Amino acid sequence: MKKIFHLILILIMTTFCLTPISLADGGLFTQLYRDIYEPNQLAMIIFDDMVEKIIFQIDYEGDAEDFAWVIPVPGYPKLFSVEDDIFYELHKLTQPPPPSNFGCGWGAGIPFPGLEDEGVHVWEENPVGIYHTTTLSASDPNSLVGWLNDNGYAFPVEGQEILDYYVQKNWFFVAMKIQSDEIVNNSEYYTGAIQPIGIMFFSDEMVYPLKISTLSAPSWGTEVLIYTFSDERVTFPGATEEYNAIINPDQLKEYPILQGLIDETFVLTKLRKNFSAEEMDEDLILLPVPKYIALGNIIDLNSPVGQFVLIVGIFVILLKIKKRNA
Repeated sequence: MKKIFHLILILIMTTFCLTPISLADGGLFTQLYRDIYEPNQLAMIIFDDMVEKIIFQIDYEGDAEDFAWVIPVPGYPKLFSVEDDIFYELHKLTQPPPPSNFGCGWGAGIPFPGLEDEGVHVWEENPVGIYHTTTLSASDPNSLVGWLNDNGYAFPVEGQEILDYYVQKNWFFVAMKIQSDEIVNNSEYYTGAIQPIGIMFFSDEMVYPLKISTLSAPSWGTEVLIYTFSDERVTFPGATEEYNAIINPDQLKEYPILQGLIDETFVLTKLRKNFSAEEMDEDLILLPVPKYIALGNIIDLNSPVGQFVLIVGIFVILLKIKKRNA
Protein backbone atom coordinates (compact mmCIF):
# COMPACT_ATOMS: atom_id res chain seq x y z
CA MET A 1 0.00 0.00 0.00
CA LYS A 2 2.88 2.36 0.83
CA LYS A 3 4.48 1.79 -2.60
CA ILE A 4 1.19 2.49 -4.37
CA PHE A 5 0.72 5.67 -2.34
CA HIS A 6 4.21 6.94 -3.21
CA LEU A 7 3.75 6.03 -6.89
CA ILE A 8 0.49 7.98 -7.12
CA LEU A 9 2.05 10.99 -5.41
CA ILE A 10 5.07 11.01 -7.76
CA LEU A 11 2.77 10.71 -10.79
CA ILE A 12 0.67 13.69 -9.66
CA MET A 13 3.73 15.85 -8.98
CA THR A 14 5.31 14.94 -12.32
CA THR A 15 2.14 15.71 -14.25
CA PHE A 16 1.68 19.18 -12.79
CA CYS A 17 5.35 20.11 -12.87
CA LEU A 18 5.82 19.14 -16.51
CA THR A 19 2.63 20.74 -17.81
CA PRO A 20 4.03 24.29 -18.01
CA ILE A 21 7.19 22.99 -19.73
CA SER A 22 5.26 21.14 -22.41
CA LEU A 23 3.22 24.27 -23.19
CA ALA A 24 6.07 26.75 -23.11
CA ASP A 25 7.37 26.05 -26.63
CA GLY A 26 4.24 25.80 -28.79
CA GLY A 27 1.67 27.37 -26.46
CA LEU A 28 2.55 30.98 -27.23
CA PHE A 29 1.87 30.66 -30.95
CA THR A 30 -1.35 28.76 -30.28
CA GLN A 31 -2.60 31.43 -27.89
CA LEU A 32 -1.59 34.20 -30.31
CA TYR A 33 -3.68 32.51 -33.01
CA ARG A 34 -6.64 32.15 -30.62
CA ASP A 35 -6.48 35.83 -29.59
CA ILE A 36 -5.70 37.53 -32.91
CA TYR A 37 -6.77 35.34 -35.83
CA GLU A 38 -9.50 33.03 -34.53
CA PRO A 39 -12.19 35.41 -33.19
CA ASN A 40 -14.70 36.80 -35.70
CA GLN A 41 -15.10 39.92 -33.57
CA LEU A 42 -12.53 41.56 -31.32
CA ALA A 43 -13.43 44.39 -28.96
CA MET A 44 -11.86 46.49 -26.24
CA ILE A 45 -14.18 48.43 -23.92
CA ILE A 46 -13.22 51.20 -21.51
CA PHE A 47 -16.10 52.14 -19.21
CA ASP A 48 -15.68 55.03 -16.79
CA ASP A 49 -18.25 57.46 -15.32
CA MET A 50 -20.96 56.52 -17.84
CA VAL A 51 -18.62 57.12 -20.78
CA GLU A 52 -17.93 54.07 -22.93
CA LYS A 53 -15.12 53.79 -25.43
CA ILE A 54 -15.38 50.68 -27.55
CA ILE A 55 -12.84 49.58 -30.14
CA PHE A 56 -14.00 47.07 -32.75
CA GLN A 57 -12.15 44.83 -35.16
CA ILE A 58 -13.87 42.31 -37.41
CA ASP A 59 -12.98 39.75 -40.06
CA TYR A 60 -13.80 40.58 -43.66
CA GLU A 61 -13.07 38.81 -46.91
CA GLY A 62 -14.00 40.48 -50.18
CA ASP A 63 -13.53 43.55 -52.34
CA ALA A 64 -13.03 46.86 -50.56
CA GLU A 65 -15.84 48.48 -52.53
CA ASP A 66 -18.31 45.85 -51.27
CA PHE A 67 -17.51 46.39 -47.59
CA ALA A 68 -20.29 47.88 -45.46
CA TRP A 69 -20.56 47.98 -41.66
CA VAL A 70 -23.33 49.40 -39.47
CA ILE A 71 -22.89 49.72 -35.69
CA PRO A 72 -25.73 50.88 -33.40
CA VAL A 73 -24.82 52.74 -30.19
CA PRO A 74 -27.03 54.13 -27.38
CA GLY A 75 -25.54 57.65 -27.34
CA TYR A 76 -24.27 60.19 -29.85
CA PRO A 77 -20.95 58.76 -31.08
CA LYS A 78 -17.51 60.30 -31.37
CA LEU A 79 -15.29 58.22 -33.66
CA PHE A 80 -11.52 57.87 -33.47
CA SER A 81 -8.90 55.91 -35.38
CA VAL A 82 -6.93 53.13 -33.71
CA GLU A 83 -3.62 51.55 -34.69
CA ASP A 84 -3.70 47.99 -36.00
CA ASP A 85 -1.56 46.45 -33.24
CA ILE A 86 -3.82 47.28 -30.30
CA PHE A 87 -5.18 43.74 -30.02
CA TYR A 88 -1.67 42.31 -30.24
CA GLU A 89 -0.75 44.51 -27.27
CA LEU A 90 -3.82 43.24 -25.39
CA HIS A 91 -2.84 39.67 -26.22
CA LYS A 92 0.65 40.21 -24.77
CA LEU A 93 -0.66 42.07 -21.72
CA THR A 94 -3.04 39.23 -20.78
CA GLN A 95 -0.56 36.37 -21.03
CA PRO A 96 0.20 34.57 -17.75
CA PRO A 97 3.77 35.20 -16.51
CA PRO A 98 6.20 33.85 -17.43
CA PRO A 99 6.33 30.94 -19.92
CA SER A 100 -1.68 59.83 -28.67
CA ASN A 101 -3.85 60.24 -25.67
CA PHE A 102 -7.58 60.34 -26.40
CA GLY A 103 -9.52 62.52 -23.95
CA CYS A 104 -13.16 62.31 -22.96
CA GLY A 105 -14.19 65.47 -24.79
CA TRP A 106 -16.46 65.39 -27.80
CA GLY A 107 -14.43 68.08 -29.61
CA ALA A 108 -17.08 70.27 -31.17
CA GLY A 109 -19.55 69.46 -28.37
CA ILE A 110 -23.12 69.50 -29.68
CA PRO A 111 -23.39 67.87 -33.13
CA PHE A 112 -24.57 70.03 -35.99
CA PRO A 113 -28.24 69.65 -37.00
CA GLY A 114 -27.50 67.49 -40.03
CA LEU A 115 -29.84 66.59 -42.86
CA GLU A 116 -33.27 65.00 -42.59
CA ASP A 117 -34.15 62.53 -45.34
CA GLU A 118 -37.67 61.08 -44.90
CA GLY A 119 -37.25 59.57 -41.45
CA VAL A 120 -33.43 59.37 -41.51
CA HIS A 121 -31.28 62.06 -39.90
CA VAL A 122 -27.71 62.36 -41.19
CA TRP A 123 -25.72 64.01 -38.42
CA GLU A 124 -22.23 64.03 -39.88
CA GLU A 125 -19.82 62.35 -42.28
CA ASN A 126 -16.11 61.91 -41.55
CA PRO A 127 -13.04 59.99 -42.70
CA VAL A 128 -11.70 57.87 -39.81
CA GLY A 129 -8.66 55.74 -40.61
CA ILE A 130 -9.47 53.72 -43.72
CA TYR A 131 -13.21 54.30 -43.29
CA HIS A 132 -15.70 56.84 -44.57
CA THR A 133 -18.21 57.11 -41.72
CA THR A 134 -21.73 58.48 -41.50
CA THR A 135 -23.51 59.08 -38.18
CA LEU A 136 -27.27 58.52 -38.45
CA SER A 137 -30.46 58.35 -36.46
CA ALA A 138 -33.88 57.30 -37.70
CA SER A 139 -37.53 57.44 -36.75
CA ASP A 140 -38.57 54.70 -39.18
CA PRO A 141 -36.69 51.43 -39.93
CA ASN A 142 -38.13 51.29 -43.47
CA SER A 143 -36.59 54.64 -44.27
CA LEU A 144 -33.27 53.61 -42.71
CA VAL A 145 -33.09 50.44 -44.83
CA GLY A 146 -33.89 52.57 -47.88
CA TRP A 147 -31.18 55.10 -47.03
CA LEU A 148 -28.57 52.37 -46.49
CA ASN A 149 -29.37 50.69 -49.81
CA ASP A 150 -29.48 54.00 -51.68
CA ASN A 151 -26.02 54.80 -50.33
CA GLY A 152 -24.36 51.51 -51.27
CA TYR A 153 -24.71 49.50 -48.05
CA ALA A 154 -26.78 46.65 -49.57
CA PHE A 155 -28.66 46.15 -46.30
CA PRO A 156 -30.97 43.09 -46.38
CA VAL A 157 -34.72 43.70 -46.12
CA GLU A 158 -34.98 41.00 -43.46
CA GLY A 159 -32.80 43.18 -41.25
CA GLN A 160 -35.56 45.77 -40.90
CA GLU A 161 -36.87 44.15 -37.71
CA ILE A 162 -33.43 44.38 -36.10
CA LEU A 163 -33.07 48.03 -37.10
CA ASP A 164 -36.52 48.71 -35.64
CA TYR A 165 -35.28 47.23 -32.33
CA TYR A 166 -32.64 49.98 -32.19
CA VAL A 167 -34.86 52.72 -33.64
CA GLN A 168 -37.41 52.13 -30.86
CA LYS A 169 -34.61 52.57 -28.31
CA ASN A 170 -33.55 55.87 -29.95
CA TRP A 171 -30.05 54.61 -30.67
CA PHE A 172 -27.68 56.18 -33.18
CA PHE A 173 -26.08 54.29 -36.08
CA VAL A 174 -22.54 54.51 -37.41
CA ALA A 175 -22.43 53.41 -41.07
CA MET A 176 -18.98 52.73 -42.52
CA LYS A 177 -17.46 51.96 -45.88
CA ILE A 178 -13.80 51.63 -46.84
CA GLN A 179 -12.62 54.80 -48.56
CA SER A 180 -12.06 54.23 -52.26
CA ASP A 181 -8.47 55.50 -52.14
CA GLU A 182 -7.44 53.03 -49.42
CA ILE A 183 -5.40 50.01 -50.57
CA VAL A 184 -4.11 47.23 -48.34
CA ASN A 185 -1.04 45.29 -49.46
CA ASN A 186 -1.32 46.92 -52.89
CA SER A 187 -4.64 45.19 -53.41
CA GLU A 188 -8.27 46.19 -53.18
CA TYR A 189 -9.15 42.71 -51.87
CA TYR A 190 -9.33 42.22 -48.11
CA THR A 191 -9.02 39.00 -46.17
CA GLY A 192 -8.87 38.57 -42.40
CA ALA A 193 -9.02 41.26 -39.71
CA ILE A 194 -9.26 44.84 -40.95
CA GLN A 195 -8.28 48.09 -39.25
CA PRO A 196 -9.88 48.68 -35.83
CA ILE A 197 -12.06 51.71 -35.18
CA GLY A 198 -13.02 53.37 -31.90
CA ILE A 199 -16.39 54.81 -30.90
CA MET A 200 -17.07 56.82 -27.74
CA PHE A 201 -20.52 57.57 -26.33
CA PHE A 202 -22.45 58.09 -23.11
CA SER A 203 -24.18 55.01 -21.71
CA ASP A 204 -25.86 54.00 -18.45
CA GLU A 205 -24.31 50.52 -18.71
CA MET A 206 -21.44 48.74 -20.40
CA VAL A 207 -22.89 47.43 -23.66
CA TYR A 208 -21.63 45.48 -26.67
CA PRO A 209 -23.98 45.77 -29.69
CA LEU A 210 -24.26 42.11 -30.68
CA LYS A 211 -27.83 41.75 -31.96
CA ILE A 212 -27.15 43.39 -35.32
CA SER A 213 -24.45 40.77 -36.01
CA THR A 214 -27.23 38.19 -36.43
CA LEU A 215 -27.54 39.39 -40.03
CA SER A 216 -24.04 38.20 -40.93
CA ALA A 217 -23.57 35.32 -38.47
CA PRO A 218 -22.21 32.13 -40.10
CA SER A 219 -23.97 28.83 -39.39
CA TRP A 220 -21.01 27.51 -37.41
CA GLY A 221 -21.08 30.40 -34.93
CA THR A 222 -19.43 33.72 -34.19
CA GLU A 223 -16.54 33.89 -31.75
CA VAL A 224 -16.37 37.14 -29.79
CA LEU A 225 -13.37 38.14 -27.67
CA ILE A 226 -13.79 41.21 -25.45
CA TYR A 227 -11.25 43.00 -23.26
CA THR A 228 -12.83 45.33 -20.70
CA PHE A 229 -11.30 48.08 -18.56
CA SER A 230 -13.63 49.19 -15.77
CA ASP A 231 -13.88 49.73 -12.02
CA GLU A 232 -14.83 46.09 -11.44
CA ARG A 233 -14.31 42.65 -12.87
CA VAL A 234 -17.20 42.01 -15.30
CA THR A 235 -18.84 39.17 -17.19
CA PHE A 236 -21.81 38.28 -19.39
CA PRO A 237 -23.92 35.07 -19.61
CA GLY A 238 -21.94 32.11 -20.92
CA ALA A 239 -18.62 33.98 -21.08
CA THR A 240 -15.35 32.20 -20.39
CA GLU A 241 -13.06 34.41 -18.34
CA GLU A 242 -9.45 34.00 -19.47
CA TYR A 243 -7.81 36.79 -17.48
CA ASN A 244 -8.46 39.43 -14.84
CA ALA A 245 -6.07 41.81 -13.11
CA ILE A 246 -5.74 45.34 -11.80
CA ILE A 247 -3.89 47.43 -14.40
CA ASN A 248 -2.39 50.87 -13.81
CA PRO A 249 -0.76 53.21 -16.37
CA ASP A 250 2.76 52.41 -15.11
CA GLN A 251 2.31 48.80 -16.26
CA LEU A 252 1.69 49.92 -19.85
CA LYS A 253 5.10 51.42 -20.67
CA GLU A 254 5.78 48.58 -23.13
CA TYR A 255 2.34 49.01 -24.74
CA PRO A 256 2.33 52.45 -26.44
CA ILE A 257 -1.12 52.14 -28.04
CA LEU A 258 -2.79 51.12 -24.77
CA GLN A 259 -0.81 53.77 -22.91
CA GLY A 260 -2.49 56.41 -25.06
CA LEU A 261 -5.93 55.14 -24.05
CA ILE A 262 -5.55 54.11 -20.39
CA ASP A 263 -4.69 56.97 -18.04
CA GLU A 264 -5.96 55.58 -14.72
CA THR A 265 -6.18 52.31 -12.81
CA PHE A 266 -8.77 49.79 -14.03
CA VAL A 267 -9.66 46.13 -13.66
CA LEU A 268 -8.91 44.36 -16.95
CA THR A 269 -11.13 41.36 -17.75
CA LYS A 270 -10.72 39.14 -20.82
CA LEU A 271 -13.89 37.32 -21.92
CA ARG A 272 -14.59 34.92 -24.77
CA LYS A 273 -17.65 33.14 -26.14
CA ASN A 274 -18.67 31.41 -29.37
CA PHE A 275 -22.25 32.47 -30.17
CA SER A 276 -24.77 30.63 -32.30
CA ALA A 277 -27.08 32.86 -34.36
CA GLU A 278 -29.91 32.06 -31.92
CA GLU A 279 -27.83 33.36 -28.99
CA MET A 280 -27.30 36.74 -30.65
CA ASP A 281 -30.88 37.95 -30.18
CA GLU A 282 -29.89 40.58 -27.59
CA ASP A 283 -27.01 42.99 -27.09
CA LEU A 284 -24.48 42.06 -24.43
CA ILE A 285 -24.72 43.91 -21.13
CA LEU A 286 -21.52 43.41 -19.18
CA LEU A 287 -22.13 43.37 -15.42
CA PRO A 288 -19.88 43.13 -12.34
CA VAL A 289 -18.99 39.59 -11.28
CA PRO A 290 -20.92 38.68 -8.08
CA LYS A 291 -18.81 38.71 -4.94
CA TYR A 292 -20.09 35.27 -3.95
CA ILE A 293 -18.73 33.39 -6.97
CA ALA A 294 -17.63 29.81 -6.39
CA LEU A 295 -14.09 29.04 -5.26
CA GLY A 296 -13.52 27.10 -8.48
CA ASN A 297 -13.95 30.31 -10.45
CA ILE A 298 -11.48 32.15 -8.23
CA ILE A 299 -8.61 29.65 -8.34
CA ASP A 300 -6.99 29.36 -11.77
CA LEU A 301 -5.76 25.77 -12.00
CA ASN A 302 -3.44 26.78 -14.84
CA SER A 303 -1.51 29.09 -12.52
CA PRO A 304 1.27 27.90 -10.14
CA VAL A 305 -0.83 28.88 -7.10
CA GLY A 306 -3.86 26.98 -8.38
CA GLN A 307 -1.78 23.89 -9.13
CA PHE A 308 -0.16 24.05 -5.68
CA VAL A 309 -3.57 24.23 -3.99
CA LEU A 310 -4.79 21.26 -6.05
CA ILE A 311 -1.68 19.18 -5.25
CA VAL A 312 -1.99 19.91 -1.52
CA GLY A 313 -5.68 18.95 -1.62
CA ILE A 314 -4.97 15.65 -3.37
CA PHE A 315 -2.08 14.94 -0.98
CA VAL A 316 -4.34 15.47 2.06
CA ILE A 317 -6.98 13.13 0.61
CA LEU A 318 -4.40 10.41 -0.11
CA LEU A 319 -2.93 10.82 3.37
CA LYS A 320 -6.37 10.25 4.91
CA ILE A 321 -6.87 7.16 2.76
CA LYS A 322 -3.46 5.83 3.85
CA LYS A 323 -4.24 6.34 7.55
CA ARG A 324 -7.63 4.69 7.15
CA ASN A 325 -6.05 1.59 5.59
CA ALA A 326 -3.15 1.45 8.06
